[in-house]
Amino acid sequence: MTSVHQDMMTLQTWFSPAFPTGAFSYSHGMESAIQDNLVKDADGLKNWVDSLLSHGSGRNDGLFLKAAYQGVAEVNSLCLALCGSKERLRETTELGQAFSRVVRASYNIKLPDQTAYPVAIGMTAQQIGLDLTLTLQSYLQAFASNLISVGVRTIPIGQQAGQDCLIGLYPVIQNMTIQIKSESLDEL
Repeated sequence: MTSVHQDMMTLQTWFSPAFPTGAFSYSHGMESAIQDNLVKDADGLKNWVDSLLSHGSGRNDGLFLKAAYQGVAEVNSLCLALCGSKERLRETTELGQAFSRVVRASYNIKLPDQTAYPVAIGMTAQQIGLDLTLTLQSYLQAFASNLISVGVRTIPIGQQAGQDCLIGLYPVIQNMTIQIKSESLDEL
């Protein structure tokens, strides 16, 4: 088995609903957007997620992940400081704690306490030598998948429309992966 295949298995495990972070039911504000009629169908869902990936918290999380992977000092403090609400802060810290707890035990990784979720992923990926491009792409796809799952259940749009939405976002995910790799935290 090649290193790429092993990297993919690790990343699929991390972003699987079976991983302890998959049990958290954070909607990243999607349920409120649906309730407020900002997102009411599959096209609206795709556009909303596209915006978050291209200009919002998905993109920023990718930048934090990359900076953590590269060992940028104070990235965790910056990530936590830029949480726009107490709910977002709780989301990233609780997911970060759950992720950290498992990778400390399973991979013997050293992570500081109160590590934000994307920072914990970046630090862990670097420590075990995962490919940064695969890690970023997998994170962004999992980010999109989680939001689409909320839309499938809450709008509701149905499973096929959800899959079509995710597949339609593949080019956005690929472009943002490339873009994030060439940017720094100055681009937040």
